[in-house]
Amino acid sequence: MISYLKKNYSWLIIIYFGIIYFLFLSNNPSSDSYSNAFSSITTQELFRPHHLLYSGLGYLIYLPFQLTNIDPIKLFQFVNVLFATGCLIVIRVILKRIHSNEALIATSILFLGSCFGFQRFAIDNECYIIPLFFTLLAINFVQSFLIKNKNYKSILTALSLGIGCLFHQIVIFAWLASFLIFIFHGRRKYIFYFILISLIIPIVYLIVIYYQEGSVSYNAIMNFVLHDYKNSNAEMPILTNVILMSAISLVRTFIQVHGYVFEYITLYPIINIVLITIALIFLVYGIIYLFKLRKRQLTVFQERRFVRYCWGLLILYFGFAAFSNGNAEFMVILPFIIILLFVYYFEYIGKALFGIGLFMFLWNVFFALVPIANMKLNSNEDIVNLIIDQPNAIFVLKDKISVDNIYAYKQREENLSSTFKISDVNQENFNTWLKENKTIYTDFFEEKNLASRATIAKSKTNSIKPSNPIINNKNRFYSKYKFSSLGSEKEIWTFIK
Repeated sequence: MISYLKKNYSWLIIIYFGIIYFLFLSNNPSSDSYSNAFSSITTQELFRPHHLLYSGLGYLIYLPFQLTNIDPIKLFQFVNVLFATGCLIVIRVILKRIHSNEALIATSILFLGSCFGFQRFAIDNECYIIPLFFTLLAINFVQSFLIKNKNYKSILTALSLGIGCLFHQIVIFAWLASFLIFIFHGRRKYIFYFILISLIIPIVYLIVIYYQEGSVSYNAIMNFVLHDYKNSNAEMPILTNVILMSAISLVRTFIQVHGYVFEYITLYPIINIVLITIALIFLVYGIIYLFKLRKRQLTVFQERRFVRYCWGLLILYFGFAAFSNGNAEFMVILPFIIILLFVYYFEYIGKALFGIGLFMFLWNVFFALVPIANMKLNSNEDIVNLIIDQPNAIFVLKDKISVDNIYAYKQREENLSSTFKISDVNQENFNTWLKENKTIYTDFFEEKNLASRATIAKSKTNSIKPSNPIINNKNRFYSKYKFSSLGSEKEIWTFIK
């Protein structure tokens, strides 16, 4: 075993990342993480159209632990750690076919495991790591198919992509690119096998629709598939967001860029300046070797076809991520595709990946994983505790959805009727609250905000009219509570009657 690991030490890097992810499980779960956990433990909205089976898998995993004191969301995060480790194992298999140099494989895995876009979903209860695993598994089978042209490879490709699509619809782009591979191959039997196995996707959707809607009519299908758009959970692209958010999300796919980073540096200035200096030295080292790369000739036919396949994946995923207002979740696969293209195209890339990979590792561990796992990054839980303490009050909130999801998870109750977005408040319901002698709270006024995606992105669904009663009555509100988190301060104001 020791002799094997000496020759295949990339396995040690994979194990190391698995341990790192486990030690730094998020203590600041995202809004979707709470929502997914709520569905898994209560079975409410267990099957959602864009990630059909994710919460259902969580339900099955949680069943044996229902009578224990384990925090369900930590359990679901750990499952993602396992699949994230699996992603690194699969990419190792793919890289091994391209190049037998263990140093190159090890530095590639160091680079990928250090990417913030991958890490952030590996340590949380988001639904993107499991479909990424099955997508990489399909890429592995496509690569193997192009070398050996075995029937079962087309079947395994379709099966992996089918399961991946059932965990998140974004995998459909990998399905499309893979389908084109079999079409251009020209053998009908491969196309037949691929389509036949892929039928599991519509079959499972129809079963779920019948289970939830009671029928499989056209209206039932459309209501289910378009659920998010009908409920304004998804928006059409806004040009400003497409450009700005795509650029920010692409950078954050590799390193954490967030307003709290600057505040975190000021907390421990000496150690953080030393860490930044060391990290930048590695970055400069990696960039220097980027200029020393030598292009590799693709002499084997299947290599050229696989490279075109990877380019297709890259264009499809980045294009849709940009179309989705720079959606960072859809960019999580990009580093994996980029690494495959770089390893195919260039020789002597190992030192460049080593330098840049160590830079990302140091930066993302200390400025992303450590604060996410050990510090409070927002005050949403404080607001939820206030709502629990004052069930008859009204709360007009900037981030209503996050607060609602945390409340639902904590209380196992989704129907919270006391929270409102400020854009939904009109004079009529404001007057009703006053007549009913309701205490009105809002976090809309005076607070210290950090720059983040939420503060930068524009939205078509949260516009505030000048006649909004909260705005018009600003002089009748005063600051009641203050909740602080890393670099930010949330003020809760109450209405003076």
